Amino acid sequence: MAILNTILYTCAALIGYRIVKYMHAGIYNPLAHIPGPWHTRFSSVVGNYHRVRGTKVAWHHTLHARYGPVVRVQPDRVAASDVESWEAIHRMGSGFRKTWIHEKVRIGPELFLFSFTDVKKHAARRKLFARAFTKEAIRRNWEDVVRQRVEACVEKIKKEAEGGVADVFKWWRLMTSDIIAQMSFGESFGLVESSGQDEGQRAYFEALENAGINITLREVVPFMLPLLAKVLPIRKLKDIVGAHKVVTDKGTIAQHARRGGEDQEDDGAESDLSDNAIRSEAAGFLIAGSDTTSVALTYTIWAILKRPDLQRRLEDEVAGLPVGFGDKDVEQLPLLNNVLDEALRLYNPASGPLIRATPPGGVTFHGNFIPGGTLVFCQMWTVLRNPDMFPDPEKFDERRFENATEKQRRVAQPFGIGSRSCIAAPLAMMELRFGVAMFLRGCKGAMLGKDMTDDMMEQRNRFFNYPKGKRCDITLVRELGQ
Repeated sequence: MAILNTILYTCAALIGYRIVKYMHAGIYNPLAHIPGPWHTRFSSVVGNYHRVRGTKVAWHHTLHARYGPVVRVQPDRVAASDVESWEAIHRMGSGFRKTWIHEKVRIGPELFLFSFTDVKKHAARRKLFARAFTKEAIRRNWEDVVRQRVEACVEKIKKEAEGGVADVFKWWRLMTSDIIAQMSFGESFGLVESSGQDEGQRAYFEALENAGINITLREVVPFMLPLLAKVLPIRKLKDIVGAHKVVTDKGTIAQHARRGGEDQEDDGAESDLSDNAIRSEAAGFLIAGSDTTSVALTYTIWAILKRPDLQRRLEDEVAGLPVGFGDKDVEQLPLLNNVLDEALRLYNPASGPLIRATPPGGVTFHGNFIPGGTLVFCQMWTVLRNPDMFPDPEKFDERRFENATEKQRRVAQPFGIGSRSCIAAPLAMMELRFGVAMFLRGCKGAMLGKDMTDDMMEQRNRFFNYPKGKRCDITLVRELGQ
């Protein structure tokens, strides 16, 4: 009995200590003057709940609607929602730095391009890859590969849709994984050819999905995650913890890429990467280069098929492409490119929080002083839904960017701005242009599957955005379509 009482008293004391600690931190919180829910002065519980559930972006958006352009979302975290704050945070030389959170995004044995917090190390690593990812280099070295992979994927989609329904989300993920693998390793995984049915390929594909969950949980429960996976008999949890190893193991065959190809010769950067650095960078490219583009393609096709009138106009436009058309030809199509701009505004897969630490002297946003070292972010989801800048922001308007203002163009940057912008943006845009054009030509008259609902396409967010239903069915069979 005495032992039980001791345990109970100890637990009560620990709980009491935590309560007092939270109360003290909340009362003296240097961000207490920032508008926001009362509980965000004391605890991150609600924020972490939305982070794990995949609804943090939508939650932040509702907070801005209630509290204004500057909101405290956690005891140590502030969100802004205006263009000026976004540019202040992300412009070159802003003084806002990446933080310990990014170091948690360690996919391989070492930090990689995305996760470097040291500015000089990041600059050296980015310089190593930059020349290979210019639009000119991508077209010169990889356009044929991208075109062939997209053609093969669309042919598979068409064949499946002619006999029933085809999940384009699945197919685009297979395709983008094959393309980035070809670029990273010198050979494709063959996911499209095998329809992703090979056991090893399925394991890799599942690992890609679990890797995003892993990154989220490592921020929420950084020390407990590996322990929980060992103690609890939950297969899914073990798969999540082991996901990064599955992905990084794909990098062991990437040794030939350590010099980065001909476009990176003698660039002045430290090009002799260690084996672990190569594995980490390869894994980073695999995750960032597959899910983002496949999600954008999925939402673009979904938005088009919901509008048969728009679909017909686009089908007519791409029908006029010359035989053997290339990326430059597709880039000249006004309607298709306006549709892509609008799709990336509404359905940008990377529109969530991009967290930075404020400079040592602090900053002032909308009259609110934010001390130095505070975690701040400006999520593009909310910026691009500002009704003052984009009237009727939830409407998919293919004409929105026909005569866009300079400010609209300036803020509609789906790949980011500054030195931390997406290095592979030219590749992603090529995949998007080819993907949409070839789908509309090869699957003319396609319809959404009759079981598809708007709720299934509601956006969720972990590391990237993704459709809630994790699928998007289309068909070429009238009886099976909407």
